[in-house]
Amino acid sequence: MFHADRIIVAFDGSENSKKALLTAIDLAKTVNAAITVAHSHDMKDNQTVIDPPRPAAEASYISGGMTSVPDPLISDVTSPEPMIYEDRTEEVIAEARMMLNEQQADGDIDILEGDPAESIIEHANRISADMIVTGSRDQNRLKKLIFGSVSEKLSAKSDIPVLIVK
Repeated sequence: MFHADRIIVAFDGSENSKKALLTAIDLAKTVNAAITVAHSHDMKDNQTVIDPPRPAAEASYISGGMTSVPDPLISDVTSPEPMIYEDRTEEVIAEARMMLNEQQADGDIDILEGDPAESIIEHANRISADMIVTGSRDQNRLKKLIFGSVSEKLSAKSDIPVLIVK
């Protein structure tokens, strides 16, 4: 029979990571293991633009080979503003905590930084996890080819067994 003292779950709030967390909770209850939910806070993947920059009023635009100046009616737009990002980490962590509570399961929730696969593997080794559980996100072939998937990277790079939940 499978034995584990600690199971770490990669959680990003997606439907597949929710399935992975529920599977890990069931498995942890069966083998009496502790659960660690790991959310990797990767600045590139975890933020969305909520206020895109606007062009400066004095900027010129090229259209059909001719330079034009913006309409004076929008002259109140001064200079480009920096992009403002919204971070979903707190929302994702609250969702994981709620799922643990609903399933009457205790668990640690750790926020990691950096590449999701690499940071989860490093953390799993640091806390002596016996298994990594992750969801499998359906991606189109081009995106998977260019970026790869976290579950594939975890499976390929980890010395710890990885359970991929679909």
